Amino acid sequence: MSQPLSTSPVTRARTMPQGEEVASFATYPQAQAAVDSLSDAGFPVQYLAIVGTDLRQVENITGRMSWGRAVASGAASGLWLGVLVGAMLSFFGNAPAGGVGFLMALLLGVVWGVLFQVVGYALTRGRRDFTSTSSVIASRYSIIASHQAAQAAQALAQAPGNLARGGAAARRAEERRAAREASRADEPTAFGSRPDEQPRFGVRLSDVAEPGSTTPGTPGTPGAPGAGTASDRED
Repeated sequence: MSQPLSTSPVTRARTMPQGEEVASFATYPQAQAAVDSLSDAGFPVQYLAIVGTDLRQVENITGRMSWGRAVASGAASGLWLGVLVGAMLSFFGNAPAGGVGFLMALLLGVVWGVLFQVVGYALTRGRRDFTSTSSVIASRYSIIASHQAAQAAQALAQAPGNLARGGAAARRAEERRAAREASRADEPTAFGSRPDEQPRFGVRLSDVAEPGSTTPGTPGTPGAPGAGTASDRED
């Protein structure tokens, strides 16, 4: 078997991976664990790639936005900025003014953070009174192998969560589907749904009597209780 041409990591990152799908998982940690297991087994993992399909942007709402929360959030973010600037001033500045410069940097960072956050909240007030975090996730993560795909698929057949054909999760789903279909076959069906089905007790065969036939016990028909002639009814 001929070896594939080697490509640089930069070139591989800019192109879609070529190869066969050897496993598929619903979450990225499951796909990562599968690749890690192959690496521990000595498989050449440089021929593998994890591809996320059906990307979706998910925004999780974390709470309600208010003036107090805007000030607190701005102060926290500005404090980190002040720590960074103050550390740089203390490192590059002289020793006597190092402490003063650090404190001034912290104060200016907090003021700038609060001002920036409050102004931003004032501009969007009424349209976005909540806080959130955004992330891009995929509905499925496939492992693509450009070399030794059969060996990789065989090694990952029993991997937890493998949704590919032949995987453990796919087999369990097929077994559950077959069990549901078998249980439905044993359940009673509506009369007439099968051509070989026999009438059951309590099932009305027809609501309309055939022409020329009478149904015993039906009022208004000859021989039925309560039925009589016109002269009898006049009396």
